[in-house]
Amino acid sequence: MKSSRARVGAAALAALAALALSACGQKKDVAATPADAAGSEAVAKVNGDQLTASQLTIAMQKQRGMRPDAGDAASKQVLDDLINEQIVAQKAVAAKLDTDPKVVAQIEAARRDILARRFIEQAAETNGKPSDDAVQKFYDSRPALFAQRKVWTLQRLDIQAPDTRRTDVDAHVQSLKTSAELTDWLKAQKLPFTTKQEQDASEQLPPNVLEKLAALKDGESTVVPSQFGVSALTLVSSASAPKTLADAKPAIEQFLANQGRRELIVNMQKTIRDGAKVEYVGRFAALAPAPGADAAMPVPAPAISAASTAAPTASQTSPAQK
Repeated sequence: MKSSRARVGAAALAALAALALSACGQKKDVAATPADAAGSEAVAKVNGDQLTASQLTIAMQKQRGMRPDAGDAASKQVLDDLINEQIVAQKAVAAKLDTDPKVVAQIEAARRDILARRFIEQAAETNGKPSDDAVQKFYDSRPALFAQRKVWTLQRLDIQAPDTRRTDVDAHVQSLKTSAELTDWLKAQKLPFTTKQEQDASEQLPPNVLEKLAALKDGESTVVPSQFGVSALTLVSSASAPKTLADAKPAIEQFLANQGRRELIVNMQKTIRDGAKVEYVGRFAALAPAPGADAAMPVPAPAISAASTAAPTASQTSPAQK
């Protein structure tokens, strides 16, 4: 665990950037709302500089696992860290580090990143809730995940096979009748493997694996790629465990909403990019995209709290029925 001193050292530049961003964000002649007033309420003063409730809230949000309603003891610890950061930042300003070209560049990069992320987040918030028709269509188009959902009991052999042996392994998996015969063959071939039995619901399996399992009878095996080689999956048994539309609707709505936000952001970014005048200079001039070609404009990852766009995950649905 990092010491308080280490945290302060790592956060010094962040505090300095916060000072600069605060100065950049000041506005005049704007009426303060009650929320603004609450956010600007002082929680501490450091050599005359005020730390506000909003700053404390932001600092707490950065603490992994800390709830917004954390108790006073936890809040006090975060506030103490914030005070330490402020002290270091004040020393940095006194040493004129805020005018150092490298620091100025980092502060500007932080400002650009924050503004871009917030703009994207606001755009994503405009995406509406999926319609009932869209939910129904998604449900009907994926019977293996819902109406025909199953819980699969599998015997898995994870085999560390080099590329040159994978075709051979695949052939033997198909020809040998039992997993015991396969393990004997693997031992004879000196191919390392591990074995375990597992139980997975349909939504917990990759689509390509689910498709292969659907074609198997109990006791039959198939081979799928794995991180270190191949995995031989023997179907021990399967049990029907359908999910009704009512059961699946919350997960489907969340998935479609995330997917819709993603598409909205990608389209919005393309429109913004197309309307901008971009000129590559220096050594990048030769790498400029051809006129009319789409240029990459990636979505900042933290701006989207979306689940995978492949299918609703196990965490988005009820646990496997066992």
